[in-house]
Amino acid sequence: MKKWFKFFCLSFFSNKASKDGAKRGYTSFLLGLFLAFVLLWVAYVGADVLPMNTHYNHSPDFKATAHALFSNQTLDKRISAEIKDGTLSARRSGEEQGCGVLVNTIDNEGDREIYSKGGYSVVVDLRPADALAEFEAYYVSNDGKDLTISYEEYLTLSEVARLNFDFKLRYTGCELVLSDEFIGSCKAYLDGLGGDEKLKSDGLAGRLSANEITKDEYNRALYELYFENYYPEITAYESTSKVPLLRNYYYHQYISQGMEKYLFIFDDYMTASFETKGGIDVSFYGFYDNMDNGALVTNGATGSEADEMTDDFMKDCIGSIAPLTAYAYAMNVFTLIPFIALMPFVVTLLAYSLMKLRGIGSVTSFGAAFKILGSYVWFSGVVSALLSVLLSFFLQPNIITSLPLVIFFVTLVVRSMIFALAESKAYLKRSEEKISTEA
Repeated sequence: MKKWFKFFCLSFFSNKASKDGAKRGYTSFLLGLFLAFVLLWVAYVGADVLPMNTHYNHSPDFKATAHALFSNQTLDKRISAEIKDGTLSARRSGEEQGCGVLVNTIDNEGDREIYSKGGYSVVVDLRPADALAEFEAYYVSNDGKDLTISYEEYLTLSEVARLNFDFKLRYTGCELVLSDEFIGSCKAYLDGLGGDEKLKSDGLAGRLSANEITKDEYNRALYELYFENYYPEITAYESTSKVPLLRNYYYHQYISQGMEKYLFIFDDYMTASFETKGGIDVSFYGFYDNMDNGALVTNGATGSEADEMTDDFMKDCIGSIAPLTAYAYAMNVFTLIPFIALMPFVVTLLAYSLMKLRGIGSVTSFGAAFKILGSYVWFSGVVSALLSVLLSFFLQPNIITSLPLVIFFVTLVVRSMIFALAESKAYLKRSEEKISTEA
């Protein structure tokens, strides 16, 4: 056991120790490969999560924007906010707790002067996450001419002509109110379709009459049924809803259009994109689920104490995504298992071919070479994890996403080439000495 432990732990640092792998089975390699998977996962998660607070601390304009919102030194400008059961409520000074748009520096010049620092766009929109969105449905020609027609005009086209157009949605930023008149028109449309759709519509009406669902639930369900039948599918716009949601207005209108410096705060999460002093672009989603109930900044807190409370809130939001990040990267590494497992094989093929080309006979087979070089796998994972986390403080996040695998493979290649060259040199030297002795 002691010899195995020495081999497993020291083989990366000693050619002599690693050569002991040729006499062993593949269990050590499989254990090392498993550890490499874990370490690559650590590399991804650590490089994504650990630098975030440092990035925030080194983003003065973004910090100033957050301070202007929640710890503004002019108290009547401060947005008073609190968390209750994972939901954020807020109000302006002198107002009741609001559930609408409290701040919008994009459209409101007054808000921009108070809350936007360094050109950041800020929105505090506390309307419910499931609020419905007003929208405009239209079609754009796909022949490069960008001809735009309304949805109603599209419906008048022939089946062949319709192939020349692509469906689009434009969110207006206003909430859709399901009035009785509108719901009546939805019901009439579904009844006109007949068949299963009329049965579903009548079924909802029956459930409403029997008090099994509320009027609001009936309106929502009927609208969703109407939308599903009247419009094409909207998976390009909504991933969690059958109908357009107001919350996604900001994504489609601004984020997807390339907005780079923003802070959007909603009742259940926030999303932001900021730039550090070092020019690193950072974006994140943050949730309030695991935060303690209470005010973000306590009454009467001023100066650095209030700013520190705001910073704590922002960092808690930034860190809240860590469990989901860890899970996502675990799934990512799991899908990469075949690719990662192939790396030692490729590296062994390169190194073994090099030794054979030079006539090296000390490594007698590909299997022996594979077990020797495979002993470097797990520590290559250590190198990848350490370097990935270290570099994540200085490099753009989009680079970091591919860095752990690159570092792992390069480390494995370099260490294997060092073995191959050193073994070649030692073997040739022993051959020369033997020839000399025999002569």
